[in-house]
Amino acid sequence: MNRYISRILSLLFAALFIIAAVSCSDQDAVGDNIADGTTAATETEETRDTRFDGVNFEGRDFRVYTSADATDATNANMMIEGTGELNGEVVNDAVFNRNMAVRELLNINFVFTQANLTYSNAEAEIRKMVMAASDDYDVMINDVLALGALTDENMFVNIANAENFDYTKNYWYAAAMEDLQIIPGMAYLMAGDYFMDVIGSCHALFYNENIIESFYGSPEYIYELVLDGKWTYESMTAIIEETYVDINGDGKPNEGDQFGFTVQGTWGSVIPFIGSSGIQFIDRSSGMPEFAFNNEYSVSYLEALNKIFWNIGTLTSISASADITQGLRNLFGSELTVIVGYNRLGDLERMRDITNFEIGVIPYPKPFESDKYTTSIHDTTEMGVIPITSLDNDFVTTVIEVLNRETSVMLMPVYYETALKVKYITDSLSATMIDIIHDNFGSTFPLAYSNSLNGILLHAFTDPLTAKSTDFASTYAKLEPTAQANLEKMIAAILENNS
Repeated sequence: MNRYISRILSLLFAALFIIAAVSCSDQDAVGDNIADGTTAATETEETRDTRFDGVNFEGRDFRVYTSADATDATNANMMIEGTGELNGEVVNDAVFNRNMAVRELLNINFVFTQANLTYSNAEAEIRKMVMAASDDYDVMINDVLALGALTDENMFVNIANAENFDYTKNYWYAAAMEDLQIIPGMAYLMAGDYFMDVIGSCHALFYNENIIESFYGSPEYIYELVLDGKWTYESMTAIIEETYVDINGDGKPNEGDQFGFTVQGTWGSVIPFIGSSGIQFIDRSSGMPEFAFNNEYSVSYLEALNKIFWNIGTLTSISASADITQGLRNLFGSELTVIVGYNRLGDLERMRDITNFEIGVIPYPKPFESDKYTTSIHDTTEMGVIPITSLDNDFVTTVIEVLNRETSVMLMPVYYETALKVKYITDSLSATMIDIIHDNFGSTFPLAYSNSLNGILLHAFTDPLTAKSTDFASTYAKLEPTAQANLEKMIAAILENNS
């Protein structure tokens, strides 16, 4: 266990000061300025950010359109606005102190407007507000699916070269922002520590440590697979099959048996698999995006997905609750599934409340052992944009930069270390798994743009999977002509808006 302890201590030591960047540090810069974060380090007088010392905005309002929608799986308004007062709850008090610190540092006043928009109406409502040409908000926070669909409509400020944004700082998730660009150098969506839903909506798999111990002799069996680089679709498939128990003895799998893996359906449940697949959906090497996933890797990937979802040990439909996520939690809490899907890091608190056993927290598996672990957000993950109606980008970008910086120092360590790892997690190896999940975000492009591109980025996999088919080529061929036409229209519109 020495190598595990060494790994844990090194990760926790770094995270106690500043959380490591979500993006990896070995990727190229985006546009002229966006680059991946650097390794976390203790701040000294020599490294302290002094760019905004002495800035005084004389009590000016900073107006935040913050998502408070309760119907999506997660939202981060409590990390953005908070309760507005100290109440003794550690995360809320960190939010309050962060806001007060930024308020005093820049001499601003926060004005929050709560948006109760869902994934079905957010795009239309935000379009309507921006097209009204009223300068009402300095930053808007909402679902990446809605914001991505609006990036070719001249709705948002291009922040690729924003003067006050330093994308070398680890509080910017630069790799995710790079992947969200349709055309290199034209960036509109902001992902960073201030936009806390990116962390809360990270997809993770939860498993019952007691059952794993009974089958494999150790509750840490899957942790060891992860740390050894062997947590793959193949090893997950084996565990699903081996831990299935025909409880009622009728010789066939049905609800009430003990399943190795449980999800609900083949749409939302597949999104975190696709988002963590490592597939390169778009090639921008020529300067313009081109679809790049009609290949043998995607064919093999769809075959591996079928082996997981259409396995004797997988339950893909539950009747326990009209609320999908609550139904999955109830089934997991009743110890009728070993691994449960379609959950996020932000669900840990609720899952803890309904279980009487130790919960293992693990990343989604790698498709193949030669791949790396990647983490998926969701299409309802909330990010930020600066509306084109904003009249003073120096003011807005200064405040957002300082909010990102202070969140990384004042709030993120509290949420990440205290809330996720200590309050809701009881064993140190689970904490190590959260580090892996946090530090390895995958492709965000298909989650933001699949709807705009005729669904090809997701439906090329979900449609045949739902039909229990491995015929990737036919589905892709059916969706590609319209998807290509839509992509060309988006490219043309973005170029025209920036001409």
